[in-house]
Amino acid sequence: MNKRSVNTSFFRITLLITAILSASAGAIPNQPECVDEDCSLAKLNTLRALASRGHEQTSFSLGHIFMNPESGVKTDLENAFFYFSKSAKQGFLPAYRQTAGMLAQGIGTEKDLSEAKRLMKKAADKGVNRTAEEYAVLVFSDKASTQKEKDNAVIYLEAEVEEGMSYLANYLLAILHITGEFVEKDMGRAKSLLAFPASGKYANSVELLQQLNGQPVVEHISDDSQRNAGLSSDIETITVTGISTNMVDLHALMLSELRRNHGQTGSRIKGNGCKADEPTCVIMDSGSIRSKTFWTTGAR
Repeated sequence: MNKRSVNTSFFRITLLITAILSASAGAIPNQPECVDEDCSLAKLNTLRALASRGHEQTSFSLGHIFMNPESGVKTDLENAFFYFSKSAKQGFLPAYRQTAGMLAQGIGTEKDLSEAKRLMKKAADKGVNRTAEEYAVLVFSDKASTQKEKDNAVIYLEAEVEEGMSYLANYLLAILHITGEFVEKDMGRAKSLLAFPASGKYANSVELLQQLNGQPVVEHISDDSQRNAGLSSDIETITVTGISTNMVDLHALMLSELRRNHGQTGSRIKGNGCKADEPTCVIMDSGSIRSKTFWTTGAR
């Protein structure tokens, strides 16, 4: 075997190893499928390549595209979680909340309350909207939560109540004052806290406030079957919301941003070579593009 053959064989082996390592290091779970005539795999793959190159807002948007049944792309919760978590790892703050919400409910991934709490707290520390309350929901819904987590959750709730902008924060803190399990039992404080969400007819705050002002309900709330009813994650679903799921608009928006900030166009992004009639295209996590056929041939 001559030197050139040895080098060629080494190169092919290196490519194969790279492919295997990329797959084990977080490869995209499934190839996307279009279910709408307005869907374009070419545009979608441009966005996927851009996300792989570190554009956190594109990763975030792709998460919504794979989750929203109206996006024109086949709903794929594993892909949605993949891109939300990628965006979080890339440092996009709203993605922390989305990823945590999916981890908490086991959507697109295995349920992991510990990691969900960690990410939600990280988002709350950065002031991401609604994460302080949702962190508290996760903490008080998890029997494995530590005392430090519970203390932090109470601090977050009190800060949100002070802001006067969150029904959920007031409601949760009121429940805690009624049970007296994590803060001092204080019915007066509970009534005061419930007045705000009751004014907006939030959850069952109106009924609870009426009970507190009339018949005693301490025994009822303290009953084991009802004790933490107000602390369930079912109080308010941790929703996954986002920006546009219109692929054409999103594609144009991201390319416009590239041109403005980097002088780069879609045709110069690695990965833009995938076409609608080439379903075997695989975009690696590095942003490079290879086809399944290429890897098979290169391995020989």
